[in-house]
Amino acid sequence: MRLVAAAVGALYLVALGATVFGVSGVLAVAAGGGQSVFLAGLTVVLVLRARASATDRTSWLLLAAGVAAYFAGSLVWHLVYHDPAALPRPSWCDPGFLAFYPLTWLALVRLLKARVRRLSAGMLLDGLVTGLTAAAFAAALALGASLQLTGGSISVVLATAAYPIADVLLMVLVCGGLVILGRGAGGCWWWLAGGLAVFAVADTVMAYGVVHGGYVVGSLDVAYGLALVCLGVAACIAPRTEPALRPEGMTVLVVPAACAFAALGLLFHGYQQGGDPVAGGLALGAVLAALARTALTFRDVRALADSRRQARTDELTGLGNRRTVYEALRAADEKLAAGTAVAVLIIDLDRFKEINDSLGHAAGDAVLRQVGPRLAGQLRSSDLLARLGGDEFVVVAEDLDAEDALALAARLRRELQRPFRFGGMGLTVDASIGIAIGPGHAGSAEELLQLADLAMYSSKGGRTGPAVYDEARDGSGRHRLEDVAQLRRAIEGDELVLHYQPKLTLSTGEVEGVEALVRWQHPVKGLVFPDQFIELAESAGLMAPLTTRVIEMALAQCRAWADQDRWLTVAVNVSPSNLVDEDFPFEVARLLAAHDLPAGVLVLEVTESLLMADRERAEHVLGRLRDFGVGVAIDDYGTGYSSLAYLATLPVTELKLDRAFISEMTGSPRAESIVTSTLQLAHALGLAFVAEGVEDAGTLDALTFLGCDVVQGYHVSRPLPPEQLCTWLAEREAASTVSG
Repeated sequence: MRLVAAAVGALYLVALGATVFGVSGVLAVAAGGGQSVFLAGLTVVLVLRARASATDRTSWLLLAAGVAAYFAGSLVWHLVYHDPAALPRPSWCDPGFLAFYPLTWLALVRLLKARVRRLSAGMLLDGLVTGLTAAAFAAALALGASLQLTGGSISVVLATAAYPIADVLLMVLVCGGLVILGRGAGGCWWWLAGGLAVFAVADTVMAYGVVHGGYVVGSLDVAYGLALVCLGVAACIAPRTEPALRPEGMTVLVVPAACAFAALGLLFHGYQQGGDPVAGGLALGAVLAALARTALTFRDVRALADSRRQARTDELTGLGNRRTVYEALRAADEKLAAGTAVAVLIIDLDRFKEINDSLGHAAGDAVLRQVGPRLAGQLRSSDLLARLGGDEFVVVAEDLDAEDALALAARLRRELQRPFRFGGMGLTVDASIGIAIGPGHAGSAEELLQLADLAMYSSKGGRTGPAVYDEARDGSGRHRLEDVAQLRRAIEGDELVLHYQPKLTLSTGEVEGVEALVRWQHPVKGLVFPDQFIELAESAGLMAPLTTRVIEMALAQCRAWADQDRWLTVAVNVSPSNLVDEDFPFEVARLLAAHDLPAGVLVLEVTESLLMADRERAEHVLGRLRDFGVGVAIDDYGTGYSSLAYLATLPVTELKLDRAFISEMTGSPRAESIVTSTLQLAHALGLAFVAEGVEDAGTLDALTFLGCDVVQGYHVSRPLPPEQLCTWLAEREAASTVSG
């Protein structure tokens, strides 16, 4: 498409050059032919663009039809009317030239609708103001005077007036569309609108020249050519897919205001000079539309300010909310960096739950509404008081040392200890207050909030009044917060690694699967094993993203092995959060599809305790996973409830006996009996029996004799990184080949 556009564009430039320099004879005919070839080529380019654009196909076809109609009029011009100066009005060219306008207008409307999700009243007024202003100037320059030259003939009136009227409508749409879309409209729209604007301006200049007797035939061919070239360039630019962003607030009034002043100037000129009444009417309409736009903008700005105020205000107490707190903390960071002391106080109401439980939430809400006025009376105007949520409040104050902050906390606590009134009753509460002061305790205001929270829990536990953060007393909590933040970054980043423990199928002697075991490659502590961070992940609510991340990494490794023609199933432990998440099966299916793997390569291991926590939902989630073809294993069987009921109803494919029984079976008849009976139970239910914790050859031989399906343990192999596992598998296969 771009090659076609470049070829016809170059040909048209040559034709324009010949016209500008006034060539005659054969060269003049060639020049006219070059222009015709260009118009035909431009039509082809627009059709090609329509074929390449599924969303805007009709728009580009309409534009192609408009250029084709213009091309037809141009052909008639060159073939029938050899002397353009003697062109009659109306002529046989007019139907083709005039058809260009409605077709182009419809194409622009469709393009505009595709780029604006919803035309608001403000957008419509913006377009109306701009369009009426452009139309007023076009009418003032050409429309009225053009009508005066018609001589009264109806056909002449129609042919002559149609062009300036069509140009006025085109200018209305082009200018209004640009204002509606804004500067983010994209290159395609700007070239298209720019080309049509040049076209309309050229028509207006020509009409003005005809009216005042200064028009020279062919003098505007370059302008028309430039306009048509712009259309071709627009067709070669990829469209902007996202909606254009428009300014907010008072900045939206810039364009309407400029148009209003221009329209007022035109009205004033018409008043002094007796200007065209059509232009005056259009200018007056532009001014009225601008006034309406101004009123609408003031209403929107007021509504926006009210919305933002509500978004930063707690509805119940009228205090600032959590968003206000974090905005204040970000501002306080600059003060801390400059060395200014900033104190953060966390205030938690004691015995508040008793009020809610005994008297209802209406009583609790009444207490909360009275907290703000009481505390505000003890604060300076520069201090921030906000509600964090529930019965927790926060104070952010500058220029306070530890002694001053403790004194302030004591005053606040005394205010809260005075009885609150509700329905003639006096309700008594107390408060636990934690304090952190920067930059001594921390250089970040948000971290100060966390430290004040830790100190508040010390205050609540010790019942000793307000407490300032103390590293020796509260440091473990602080380090825990830091560890949670580091673990969250590890999950989101590249610090997690997987080691894989082979699972040996005893019937074939082959390793057909592995279990994925996560490790944390800590940048400071080195390789951290799961027993050191799983509890932290569970308490911090990170188990669900951790499990999902492990599954994703395991499937990526399966894909890499499959590309090496090595197919292994991989088992991954599932967290409680995943087991009750009804979207989890679809996430697993998405990951399998993303790595182009069959569902059978994945086995999800769940413990008995997880199943019993929310059995009904767990059954639903596991059932959906089995419907997708994912394997499900009961891990650590025998250490939990060991209920036969859920074995009968759950969609389980494997039973994995806990290592405590496996490791003891060769030395304990009881343990051996448990292993034997459990294996028989698994086979009776059609489940594969997996024994983990196989540490020696005797245990392996005993399990082989009993008919165990799959074993894993250090006697087979320790968990290995992927590269070492591949080496281990290759050496094992080589040894098997030699022995065979």
